[in-house]
Amino acid sequence: MGASLRSANARHLESTRTWSSIDEVAEAVAAAREAGSRQVYVEVRGDRHRWSTVGNKGGYPLLRVTARFLGVDHRRISVGFRTLDDGIAILCEDPGHVEAPDRWALVALPDLVTASEARAAIVDALGSPPSDRAGGEQG
Repeated sequence: MGASLRSANARHLESTRTWSSIDEVAEAVAAAREAGSRQVYVEVRGDRHRWSTVGNKGGYPLLRVTARFLGVDHRRISVGFRTLDDGIAILCEDPGHVEAPDRWALVALPDLVTASEARAAIVDALGSPPSDRAGGEQG
């Protein structure tokens, strides 16, 4: 993986920590799929979104998936995470202080996707963002 792609993917990780636009998250999700992720976690609060790579059996698999996304050796990074009720680990900067989303979902990505296809998958999983609804009403 080239240095510019590693840098872009590192920037995409910002939207795992901060509430971001759906378009920013969709770009990150498309990049995650390109890096080999077949499933991601997405969440929404109001009209802001976040995402995460996932580890199906805890923190170590999450570390490996995240390192692959970043194009670095997994021994060179550490990641904060929390575990969902079903055992899936997701990135979380401070597991002791979780900003609860309005809704969340696991999104399967069987094929390579564009950012617009990733956006459609996110909307399908979470529902339309308020800005996409008629009249821009909050829901």
